[in-house]
Amino acid sequence: MIDAAPAGMFTFLFSDIEGSTRLWELYPEVMKPVLARHDDRVQQAVVANQGHVVKTTGDGCHAAFETAIHAVNAALAIQTAMFEDPWPEIRPHTVRVRIGLHTGEAEARAGDYFGTALNRAARLTATGHGGQVLVSSATAEMVRDQLPNGAALLDLGEHRLRDLIRPERVYQLVSLGLPVDFPPIRSIDAFPNNLPVQLTSFIGREREKADVWQALSSARLLTLTGVGGTGKTRLALHLAADVLSSFPDGVWLAELAPLAGPDLVLQAVAGALKLRRTPGMPLLDLVTDYMRGKSLLLILDNCEHLIDACARLAEHLLRHCPQVKILASSREPLGIAGEVTYTVPSLALPDSTARTPAALADYEAVQLFVERAKAVAPRFALTASNAQAVAQICLRLDGIPLALELAAARCKLFSAEQIASRLSDRFRLLTGGSRTALPRQQTLRALIDWSYDLLSEPERALLRQLSVFVGGWTFDAADAVIPDLDVLSLLEQLVNKSLVVVEEQHGQARYRMLETIRQYAQDRLFESGEGQAVRNRHLDYFLRLSEVGGLGLRGSHAFEWSDQLGVEYENIRAAAEWGEEQRPDDALLMLGNLFFFWGARVDNLALAVYWLRDLLARVEALPPPDDEAAARRRKRAQARGLSLFTVMAMNQGEYRAALEAIGRSIALERALDDPDRFWLALALSVQGDVALLMGDPSLLRSMRESAHEALALMHEAGETQWRLLALHPLSAIEAALGNLDEARRFQDEARLYLDYGDHPMLMPALLGLGIEARFQGRLDDARAYILKSLRIAQRSGSSGFEVALQSELVHIARLEGRLDEAKAGYRRLIRAWSDGGQWAAVAHQLECFAFIAMAEGEHERCARLFGAAEAVREHIGASMREIERQEYEATVAALRERLDASTLAAAWAAGRAMSAEKAIAFATATPVHAERVGKG
Repeated sequence: MIDAAPAGMFTFLFSDIEGSTRLWELYPEVMKPVLARHDDRVQQAVVANQGHVVKTTGDGCHAAFETAIHAVNAALAIQTAMFEDPWPEIRPHTVRVRIGLHTGEAEARAGDYFGTALNRAARLTATGHGGQVLVSSATAEMVRDQLPNGAALLDLGEHRLRDLIRPERVYQLVSLGLPVDFPPIRSIDAFPNNLPVQLTSFIGREREKADVWQALSSARLLTLTGVGGTGKTRLALHLAADVLSSFPDGVWLAELAPLAGPDLVLQAVAGALKLRRTPGMPLLDLVTDYMRGKSLLLILDNCEHLIDACARLAEHLLRHCPQVKILASSREPLGIAGEVTYTVPSLALPDSTARTPAALADYEAVQLFVERAKAVAPRFALTASNAQAVAQICLRLDGIPLALELAAARCKLFSAEQIASRLSDRFRLLTGGSRTALPRQQTLRALIDWSYDLLSEPERALLRQLSVFVGGWTFDAADAVIPDLDVLSLLEQLVNKSLVVVEEQHGQARYRMLETIRQYAQDRLFESGEGQAVRNRHLDYFLRLSEVGGLGLRGSHAFEWSDQLGVEYENIRAAAEWGEEQRPDDALLMLGNLFFFWGARVDNLALAVYWLRDLLARVEALPPPDDEAAARRRKRAQARGLSLFTVMAMNQGEYRAALEAIGRSIALERALDDPDRFWLALALSVQGDVALLMGDPSLLRSMRESAHEALALMHEAGETQWRLLALHPLSAIEAALGNLDEARRFQDEARLYLDYGDHPMLMPALLGLGIEARFQGRLDDARAYILKSLRIAQRSGSSGFEVALQSELVHIARLEGRLDEAKAGYRRLIRAWSDGGQWAAVAHQLECFAFIAMAEGEHERCARLFGAAEAVREHIGASMREIERQEYEATVAALRERLDASTLAAAWAAGRAMSAEKAIAFATATPVHAERVGKG
């Protein structure tokens, strides 16, 4: 290490040997001289280019340069030296070094450099491959016009790097004589995951990271335990980002903190995996089947309030999914066999000998406090005058990260000395709470008690009542739910005291609490006796929002309303959960009002089904209302709730249940003294959709008059754009009944909507019209409807609809004879359907692969695919839609003519014997590989 390092703007070079641990295991006798030769070549290249080696780190190097081009030249010299050396001692292996370059400011202290620039250089290096040089955008801009002959920068795009808030545009430095082609860099985005972007830096925890990774390497269930606020979640997410490359099927986070009941844990996991319910398959079986053959890491975050449900689910998954690992965070262990627990400690604290700023700066607790203090008070610095006060703050707060962050936030108002003195007065470790509670629980509660005690009584009341909001709130929402307080001035005080966080979403301020603070405030709310009244007002507010938002979703600002309701999803769910127990008819009305919101947010289907099944039963069991107004309101709630349930039942293949539910909905709408023509028309249109899916001619004949009534009602209601919802089932019913002139008349009117403005709620109708046109052979019409709907889906972020619409485009390509294009599309989409747990769609796409095989003369392959599809349908209990049977039965008939009975039976049985995953592999493989899969 150097004795003195200059300060200022520098370019930092980080390097390390790829796979060095493996080389040490294979060649323990010779790796020491090999590493010495590596270090010598790196040192020579750095010094020859006017740099200096700051330190070596086992198998790597950290160097600094005053100019960026010197760092670039050094990196090229290092790679040239590594490739020219044959490394005979370790043949057939070799030494390959990855290098990262970044330019930025750094602080020199005790012969080393400190600052965010070094973190960025190190993280950049970690994403590279042996033999590769990666360059940050800052360095690239400086050297772009100075590169040596034969060198160039390849733009690899923008990437998220572990622990860094700001993404980095990454370039690869290439030169004649050095390799150019490498796999994609190992940034967070290169691996399947749903890890959130971190908004603050991660401090320290090097020992904990090593311990946790070692524990996870040998265990299948690792639970990080400790009091709230110790950083369990952050450590889990940091580790998850580190190990992404170790789990080919991804790292998936299920956030459990907002969940109120144990039944929601499995749904949260399914949501994290992007799975949706499949007809006839319990959700637990769906999740288990999806994970059974996959190598993935599942993170169950914040298990403590749902500990039994988490334990049961974890035990089940570990038993049935042998390649799955689970990383849980909880205030207590899950308590099941095979669990390894790791208690997340507080951040490293200074000892009594650490008195100077330089000495204190080596401790993680101090580093965190100082960094967070600078965030709120940019002039804050660790100095000789405040060093002991900062040390006292860290010690008194036991090094708990959340406690330190809350205390650091006070630096906006108080000096470090003032904060320390207030802690002395108010914060008594292990003595302020129950002696049966864990000491660290007392510590965190003592800190929050201290923050709470500093508030005025009106501020305390606001904090308590704001805890009813889940996932944040707007000012208008708080003002409506808490009418007896001066929300404007008091909320500002809570923001200033860092008990409430303010951020901007969709052009307006939105507020939220840290979850630990919200739970603390919620406990205080119920202690105060205010809970029931506030939660009722919370339900009232979101019931009103559902009424306004439901209309908004039908208007010209539907995209904006869809986004706004999506932001409020957690609050709507919390309101519904409260209403489910206290006011089920209001909860049902709220969900029914948002019929089109749930339709566009298909990822919420499972949760909405969970609510609706229970809510419909609860409302049905209520005693009769006391007056006519209440009776009308209940009928309206039931009618809309049943319509919503119908659509969900259709999506799950429960056609009989859907038909019964929509019949009840229509009857309830008609029974109202003042029926809403739009809602009645909508219910009648949905009834037509159910009839079409069932395909029974007698049922279609009985529904024809209702479909015509729906169109007339839409016209009477003045809902011009919504006529399309009625036109789709009506034209299809007329065509199915052989009334072709009538069908064409309605089809001609439907085409006019292709020039109508985009609207998210038209997606299902456009999709239905596209499917209808495809089955009728009107492929140009089908393509036009699907492309318009796809454009709307992409604009509204409706990923589930996107997959369905892309599938329709591939079907059209197949019917037009573009078989190679169709096969490529089906290969991509069948994976999307299976990843989302949509096994009925998987079965249909297996059948489409079979149609292609038949067209290409691969008759036995066709039979196997049909057998595999049949097995999938039987497993999930999903029958084929009537409209799909014509092509299927014609193809099976042709297949019988081309294969003898025994060959057909054997191939069909071989397909039925395949698992769903094996069937997908067989369908998507090339012919040679498919034969291997089929025989395997």
